Amino acid sequence: MDITEYYRDLESHDWYYNYSDDHRAFTKGSEERKRLQAIAQENSTYSRMLKDYSDWVHMTPEHRREIHKPELKDYLN
Repeated sequence: MDITEYYRDLESHDWYYNYSDDHRAFTKGSEERKRLQAIAQENSTYSRMLKDYSDWVHMTPEHRREIHKPELKDYLN
């Protein structure tokens, strides 16, 4: 998987799956999160991307306005 595909997966991931009442949505989100984590363990840049994106998603709306959303360009050398 290249860095662009990984970033797209981060963008499309259901970051709030754990709040779902639908067991299928929870299971799908949980499996996807495990997949993203497994990929990140193999690559330090992907690991940083996962942490940064996850941190940004889970910020309060007030903080999100102050911090820019992690962008793919932030990780390209």
